[in-house]
Amino acid sequence: MSKPAPNKSLGLTIALVCAALWGASFPLGGVLAGKLDPVVLAIARYAIATLGFVVLFMFSKKHTLKKIQNKKDGFLLAAAGVSAQAVFFYFTILAYEYTSSGEIGVINGMAPFLTMLAVFVIDKIKPSAPKVFAVVLSLIGAGVIAYDPSNKIQGLNLGHLFALFGVLGFVTYNYILGKFGSDLNSRYDTFSSCFYQFAAATGALLVVGLVTGADFSSAVVLVENGKHIGSILALGLLCSGIAYALWEVATLKTQDAVITTMALNVLPLFAMIVAYFLLGELMTLQKLAGVVTVVIALCIYTVGDRFTKKAVIEPVVDEKAAA
Repeated sequence: MSKPAPNKSLGLTIALVCAALWGASFPLGGVLAGKLDPVVLAIARYAIATLGFVVLFMFSKKHTLKKIQNKKDGFLLAAAGVSAQAVFFYFTILAYEYTSSGEIGVINGMAPFLTMLAVFVIDKIKPSAPKVFAVVLSLIGAGVIAYDPSNKIQGLNLGHLFALFGVLGFVTYNYILGKFGSDLNSRYDTFSSCFYQFAAATGALLVVGLVTGADFSSAVVLVENGKHIGSILALGLLCSGIAYALWEVATLKTQDAVITTMALNVLPLFAMIVAYFLLGELMTLQKLAGVVTVVIALCIYTVGDRFTKKAVIEPVVDEKAAA
């Protein structure tokens, strides 16, 4: 099957919607973080997302679950699910104990830089000078946020490290999609792909929960009140099921993991805004300056290469032919 032509404009537009949803997911997770076992919270989120796709397959005539055709496909789908969902959200939950949801959102918004590093290490593609400058600028912005006087823990802390581990999971997922997504899409539709990923993440988290002795009874917190119910449903169905399905489409449209990840430029801003209204987190001038710095860095990263001079190749003239 021939590879479809990329549509980068459409892909980036869809990815921007995902970035807004994911930016809102960090404050939503903050509503429930600390109130129940972190593994149980992660299991609940992705089990709900998985069940959402089950309901879709049961009642939709247009969508049917495609069977996995070979071991390689099964491994790639499972790896994408475990890295993007299980690893990403579990470490994000752990980070809430040490830092704010707004800060976590900013760290996750820096995923493009880590994607660039992964592409450099694996594919040996060197970043340009504007991209390197953008990375340095983003680190300055993150430092400004980390040392804001209103933070419950000053400076860099374990929460930032946990959030970084979570981002690495998402970077792994995005690299898999950028490298193998088009091939997988020739055999599995978006909904089937997402179902297998969420099912793999849920299964992996269940194993972790059983091995670590997670307190599954703490799940009762999820139905204590309307706010908790709404938060877990939004996390499972909206920020996971729908958002990841859209992200798959976006990545397949752009056929470029780095370009698609650029849409996460707006994630830090959305995370801070929603955290302010939903959790009442302080939005100080220093934090706002840090967020703006990170967003500017992401924009430089996105468009910086357009302003670099490309080498001009002079035509070679055959003197004998010209004579």
